[in-house]
Amino acid sequence: MPFSDQAYLALCRKQIEKKLAFGNGNGYTQRDLETLSQHIEERTGVVLSLSTLKRLWKDDFKQRPQPATLNALAAVLDYRDWQDFRQQNTLPAQRSVSKKTLLQIGGLLLLLAVASLLIMHLMNRSARDVKIRGPVRFTAQKTVVSGTPATVIFNYDVSGVSADSFFIQQSWNPSHRVLIDPKGNIYSGIYYESGYHRARLMANDTVLAMQPIHILSEGWEPRLYYNYRDREPIHFKKENFTGHGRLHISKELLIKKNVDLSRAFETRITNSRVFGSSSDHFDLVSRIKVDSLTDTACPFMQINIVTEKNFFWIKLQNRGCETNAGYKLGEIIRSGTNNDLSHLGVDVFQWQEIRVQVKNKEAEITLNGQPLVTETFREDFGDIMAITYIFSGTGSIDHVRLTGKNGEVTFEDNFN
Repeated sequence: MPFSDQAYLALCRKQIEKKLAFGNGNGYTQRDLETLSQHIEERTGVVLSLSTLKRLWKDDFKQRPQPATLNALAAVLDYRDWQDFRQQNTLPAQRSVSKKTLLQIGGLLLLLAVASLLIMHLMNRSARDVKIRGPVRFTAQKTVVSGTPATVIFNYDVSGVSADSFFIQQSWNPSHRVLIDPKGNIYSGIYYESGYHRARLMANDTVLAMQPIHILSEGWEPRLYYNYRDREPIHFKKENFTGHGRLHISKELLIKKNVDLSRAFETRITNSRVFGSSSDHFDLVSRIKVDSLTDTACPFMQINIVTEKNFFWIKLQNRGCETNAGYKLGEIIRSGTNNDLSHLGVDVFQWQEIRVQVKNKEAEITLNGQPLVTETFREDFGDIMAITYIFSGTGSIDHVRLTGKNGEVTFEDNFN
């Protein structure tokens, strides 16, 4: 008899807690769930509210969660979808026991649960107690001007802070969090992907300070990932992937780099520089498509416009998978899970021209000359620092053009 989703959800929660180091082993906190929500949004484009995650972690749901929610949780653990998670994980076999035995086990478990809660409460109260008595220092210095890998030397001082544990997290990704010595002052880390990162100095689960790390690229830098936990992706340095009017990673090049084409993977193509365009007034036009060698149920392609403080993104899904589509314009996030984003469902294997125009914080998305979405945002995100394309499998870019406030072209590439 197959197990219910509830049993698999319990296993999924346990694996996520371990992967993202929830509560440093002392249970989960609201900040852990907030980090998870951000991780899911940036990883999949699906927005799961804090209240939804709280219900899931408290086992407080009366019916099966929506498929998009289950797929998003599975994606955190680098599975294709919820069905893939179920197939790749085996639960212990159920055994038949007597009613008397069940009552005895239930009583014992109740006693253990009460004791565990009391111990957890005392440990959490101690571990979460962050006291800042003096100044905190957090600076960073790159060892190279541009290109990757890039070592960054972090200099920190947490002598005025009392906490259980201290960490440096090199980016938004919690899997890039490392334990540091509170009595020390230096930690060096390697960045394998160009872009505009925001390193965090943390005490327990509290962010003490943030430091922007702008890893400049040497032109376009493609990276290939089998899963998002890969610290060292496959790179294409000194390889020819542009010409004849497009950027394209050929099947021959993938074979040359020993890419396992039987596995699911994504490519991320980044150009990181100071573009000289403000995020509250710009015009980006690009023509893109997914390459046909992709073998996945719901192929997608996404453009990220990375700024000093946050980023914009637009995710196009293949037709039939529009629930996974979405966009982020300023602080406004729309997901196909709870919005009608059917207009973002396209044939991703055909060329699609996407345009993002922002004038005085009013943003419009246009697809193949057809205006689709208009949003007005409030937050100031600063200047544009990187442009990243994400494709299921591999994708092609035909051209990209970025213009500034006065219509001046600040960046253009036709890949000739």
